[in-house]
Amino acid sequence: MNEATKELVNEKIEQTVEAAEEIVRHPLIKKLAKFGFYTKGVLFIVIGVLAILVAVGDRSGKLADPTGALSYVAQLSYGRILLIIFVVGAVGHGAWNILRGVADVDNAGKSWQGIIKRIIAVSVGFFYFFLAWTALSIIVTVGVEVENGTVQKTLTGIILALPLGAVLVFIIGLSMIGAGFNECYRGLTGNFQKDFRLWELKGGKRKIVTVLGALSFTARAVIFGLMGYFFIRAAIESDPNAAMGIDGALRVLATSFYGKILLFIAATGVICHGILSLYEARYRRIC
Repeated sequence: MNEATKELVNEKIEQTVEAAEEIVRHPLIKKLAKFGFYTKGVLFIVIGVLAILVAVGDRSGKLADPTGALSYVAQLSYGRILLIIFVVGAVGHGAWNILRGVADVDNAGKSWQGIIKRIIAVSVGFFYFFLAWTALSIIVTVGVEVENGTVQKTLTGIILALPLGAVLVFIIGLSMIGAGFNECYRGLTGNFQKDFRLWELKGGKRKIVTVLGALSFTARAVIFGLMGYFFIRAAIESDPNAAMGIDGALRVLATSFYGKILLFIAATGVICHGILSLYEARYRRIC
């Protein structure tokens, strides 16, 4: 690539970043982002509650990932209305995450670590677009159930079909394990709070957020670690069905020694993540 081409590419990148920075500050985007955190919070609370019901032996419980939770919501009274609300929130959360990565809302920087964080943010955005599409599909097909792990298995199957696909899936697995360690660090040190408008967390709210973060990010660390392991297994076995999502990670905990206790603890952490998202809706830095 010659110097003129490099300059042109850099110029286009800068223009894209500037456009994203302007869009993410738009009042409508900010409102959609906040609403997205509320819908995300409710979704993870549903996943956690369903898992706790399994842990305490209630037959109405199930181990679900986000797509499985959407299927559960569809079966409730007014389920389709709830899913329509979720579609709006998921689109808002997805759009904001993509803009967050491009505009570098979290000040990750341009180092390789920063670039990885920004790519992850964009990936999360597309994941929520997929969830919005899934919810819309359930609405259109009148509550058809969606299999758990659809996202992971579909993504893994596509990547494995590419040249060096197994290597890419292996790298994704390692990245998830690395993300797990990072989540644990952020939760236990309180590092995640730098994304909040801390000056607005008055009274006991700061302590509540600190506790929620410690429980939430520790549980996420365990789940990411297990998901990473199964992605690595999928790469070694060239089997997309070996990849698992949140439901798979919870199932591993449930079938392990002291399974119900570990499942209960992990499910509590997932609920804490949902509640923390409700706090993020009000106190997180959006732009």
